[in-house]
Amino acid sequence: MLRSVYSRIFYLCTVVLMFACAVTGLITAMYANRAVEQQAAEGFDRTARALLNRIRAASAEAGTLPVRSVQNELEDYTRNYNVDCYIFDEDGACIIRSDYNTTEISLSAPLREAAKEKPYTRMGGESETITGSTATYVERFEPTAGSSSCYLMLIFPISYLSDFSATLLTALIITVLVIGLIGAGLYYYITVSLLKPVRSITHAAERYAAGDFSERLAQTGDPELDYLGGTMNRMAEFIDRNERSRRTFISNVSHELKTPMTTIGGFVDGILDGTIPPEEERHYLKTVSSEVKRMTRLVHSMLNISKFEEGTLTPDFRKMDVTALLIQTLFLFEKFISAKHLDVQGLEDIPSLSADADRDLMQQVFYNLIENAIKFVDEGGVLSFAADADDEQVHFHLRNSGEGLTEEETAHVFDRFYKTDTSRERDTTGVGLGLSLVSRIMVLHGGSVTVRSVHGEYTEFTVSLPVRQKAREDAAASA
Repeated sequence: MLRSVYSRIFYLCTVVLMFACAVTGLITAMYANRAVEQQAAEGFDRTARALLNRIRAASAEAGTLPVRSVQNELEDYTRNYNVDCYIFDEDGACIIRSDYNTTEISLSAPLREAAKEKPYTRMGGESETITGSTATYVERFEPTAGSSSCYLMLIFPISYLSDFSATLLTALIITVLVIGLIGAGLYYYITVSLLKPVRSITHAAERYAAGDFSERLAQTGDPELDYLGGTMNRMAEFIDRNERSRRTFISNVSHELKTPMTTIGGFVDGILDGTIPPEEERHYLKTVSSEVKRMTRLVHSMLNISKFEEGTLTPDFRKMDVTALLIQTLFLFEKFISAKHLDVQGLEDIPSLSADADRDLMQQVFYNLIENAIKFVDEGGVLSFAADADDEQVHFHLRNSGEGLTEEETAHVFDRFYKTDTSRERDTTGVGLGLSLVSRIMVLHGGSVTVRSVHGEYTEFTVSLPVRQKAREDAAASA
């Protein structure tokens, strides 16, 4: 029963609530009893004042303490109010008493000492003539000026105080039980309400653990749980997207590796068994070399992606002419540009721009972008280049004419393993890693790469690179 966290919290909160109510009730009862006792003590004092005024008036008239008339006064008071009245001399011997008990009584020395300076009241005790609990009031007085001191002792019935305490205690117990039951019921209801979305989250997590990421959590109206649910939904979407990418990646890599391996194996076997004539071996070996380079680029891109995600790909920033690097990289594609009869524009007007960059990584950025542009440019189309700069960044623009990209393709073009042509009719040489790697390299440089396209007209990529790298400036300042 106490194994779950919520059940333990439920019982703990219920016990704490009842304990708090009990402590509050006890403190309230103590103050209430004290207030009632204080009120009773003030009533005792008023009664004693009234009796003493009468005794002093009778004594002043008689010149001494008139025992008989005072006794009649005290007896009347006892009959009317059920209060025993006694007067003792200075030595504690009883002079006058209002009850009819023949037992001799005396006022003890401790009581005389307690009432010597001011009136003394003691709650609790018993009396032979009063049933139940009593209160004793003792006060020292002088019947007439200059006469010997006497003591007035009054015994009041206070059973109503005990009844009040018992009633208050009963009410306290009932109140604690009622509040405890109501609090337990409310807490149980709240706990069940809170557990409902938690159970939904648990159910969704179990589905995720089983590999089903289609489950989505609905909004509950609770900010904290909605934030958790939204986080889990985003996590599921991310994992689901990565899972689809993984499956696509496996399919693509399997295809991309299978095709060159089949080509390489077929040509090599043909050379070895003599099927391919010796005069054609060089031609087919060039094809084998091309396929090997293609596989090398694929593996190299995958390794760089892996290094980036592990955080081990560290750029070596140096001041360099980025424009010159772009042109040098473009020359590597001279054969492909000629083969497609492309018109290259803008190189004669492009300015020379320098920035802090890693030469090898930036060359890979330009290589992938140019390769992608040539791959999808239309036959006899246009490749145009432009560059500009501001105080903070240099910008390089690479545009190719052709079919362009749709809005959906533009939104996903930098995703890993994403290929705009899933049928591979146009793209037969890649697995969708090039542009993803470009995006990650630009992040390492503190820059960015963006794309804009008009479907059916052109696609343009813009590379923005910081002129100065903060890490390099900090290192120079330290040196």
